[in-house]
Amino acid sequence: MRTLPVSRPRKPRSDRRQRVPPALTRGSERVDGISILDEVSGDLGLLLWRSARNVTLWAETPAEERATLFPGDAARSRAADLGLADVPQELRGPLSVLTALLARPGDVDLLRLVNACRRIAVWAEQRGELATALEFSQAAALAAPESASLAYAVGRLARRRAEYDRAESWYTRAVVQGRQSSDWRSYALAFSGMGNLHMQRGNYPAARRSHLRCLKVAERQGLLELVGSAYHDLFGTAVETGAGSAADDLAVLAFHAYGPRDPRIPRLAYDVAYHWALQGYFARALAVGEALLPHMTDESERAVVHGLIARAAAGVGNTALFASATRETRLLAERDGARETAARALLGVVYGAAHLGEWDLAQDVGLRAVTIARKRNEGRVLLAAEAALDSVHTRNLAVPVPEAHSISAEVLATEFVGALRTLAVAA
Repeated sequence: MRTLPVSRPRKPRSDRRQRVPPALTRGSERVDGISILDEVSGDLGLLLWRSARNVTLWAETPAEERATLFPGDAARSRAADLGLADVPQELRGPLSVLTALLARPGDVDLLRLVNACRRIAVWAEQRGELATALEFSQAAALAAPESASLAYAVGRLARRRAEYDRAESWYTRAVVQGRQSSDWRSYALAFSGMGNLHMQRGNYPAARRSHLRCLKVAERQGLLELVGSAYHDLFGTAVETGAGSAADDLAVLAFHAYGPRDPRIPRLAYDVAYHWALQGYFARALAVGEALLPHMTDESERAVVHGLIARAAAGVGNTALFASATRETRLLAERDGARETAARALLGVVYGAAHLGEWDLAQDVGLRAVTIARKRNEGRVLLAAEAALDSVHTRNLAVPVPEAHSISAEVLATEFVGALRTLAVAA
């Protein structure tokens, strides 16, 4: 006799929502946000530091306790300080919003508060004051803890400041928040940022996995603007893992995904030209490098382009151009605005000087590159700088021998130069 299956009661479905992980809110400083005072001096620096601290304290206080968080005269005192300080016009509005927080902490327009913090962060980042930008981005993210895009912004700035553990914690937070809120753009960007973080640490397999995750999400969700950047990042990973000319295929995919008028073309052009210089295609790299200069207004970008030009100019035997590019690279590398690219920029000079047999110059610049890379914990650049310096000591720095002529790469070089000229005219 056939028996019917016994039905078992269903287990209650567990909540699959992943807990949003806590993020690191401090680097090596002993007092939260104190690095603001290292970047912005005087009364303005003090105003910014106090304002960032106020928002953070408000964000970390339970909602039912916020109404009595600040003393009754705090807003009046802060308004007086704001009136006396030499405050740039673009900061007066945001700082006024943060002053109003002191008067009505229990009744806050969250959107205005977050936007005020973001405006200050943008102002600071444009000035190269990344610690200040980081603190205000973080204050905004703490005030709106469900926002994946704000968490990503904190991770990006922490990575730029070489605060890698802090950056990783915020990227991880952005991944979880992005998935839970279906904010797929921030979700994909968080993987992209994590990949770039792994690249800076020298963990290339992890970097490739993160960038592939970004590409997969971007294609699945129709985020076309991120498809090109994902191919771009994968190209960078391929270069670092010794893919050689095979990396050019990824560069072509990135170029076509971007389109010739995309404002990200200069960054891709630099990365590909740098790759060509590493392989010994100096004329091709030099043509793109010189076409890039009109697009580089940021000191960190100008530093690496001049470093590229120095290396490529030495490769083709143009000693005058090498000398001028070397001078510009060394000057820029000592400026605060170029600190995040200084070591990599100086490496171009080291290779170029060695190529021309200028060993004393190569050693002097190489030592400076090692010092900067070690201070910023840039594992990838530090290894390259130490290896170059060891070769300089033995006067045996190998000159790369180009592989067989690549028609697709030559076409891409011509397309880059044309696109860069078009973008320069349009600007």
